Amino acid sequence: MAGRVYIFCIETSHAVTSVAISLNGECIASRHINEGNKAADTIHLLTREVLEEAGIQFQDLNAIAISSGPGSYTGLRIAVSAAKGLCFGLEIPLIAVPTFEAMVEGVLKRYNQVGFDLYMPMIDARRMEVFTAVLTADLNEVLKTPSLVLDETFEKNLIQSKKYMFFGNGALKAAPFIKNGIIFEEYLPHAMDLCNLAFIRNNRKQFEDLYYFEPNYSKSFYQA
Repeated sequence: MAGRVYIFCIETSHAVTSVAISLNGECIASRHINEGNKAADTIHLLTREVLEEAGIQFQDLNAIAISSGPGSYTGLRIAVSAAKGLCFGLEIPLIAVPTFEAMVEGVLKRYNQVGFDLYMPMIDARRMEVFTAVLTADLNEVLKTPSLVLDETFEKNLIQSKKYMFFGNGALKAAPFIKNGIIFEEYLPHAMDLCNLAFIRNNRKQFEDLYYFEPNYSKSFYQA
């Protein structure tokens, strides 16, 4: 299989549990369950199904990639445990893709939401709080706000001359405070959004230390 790089991708930072397999950065197989608190029960079943769909075995994998947070504390822990187990067992590297980068990649590539100056992915962090950041279409982070309370001061964080896209399961909570921008309600996260980003990191050998890596929990009490 010279020249072929297979990466197994896991996304559990939201309520959706999903997995995908990429070949040289292109998604060739995927599975998902759009139901909360199902990662522990379903991730191994989805793994078996997606390997069968791709027509490969564990031994063919070159790396494991995870959506590294922020997001669901429980979901992230489950993904990291599963990923590390596979990496140790198969003796292959772990790749961490920041969740906000994967979200912007997804809204651009899967949903074709182009033409905005800035993208603001939002993950529900309970009450009136969200995990969020502001990124450009080329995934440069221009504003880092690990957790943000939504109130009347929210728009002070925004550049009024820019056109914003808000999306993610925390975006609807922000609706009453948004005057400058569009809320995209159809977005759902998926592991396929990690495929290209993980392949780029693999080529750059941006691997994590299996013994010490922990995801970006942001707040340890968020339990989606």
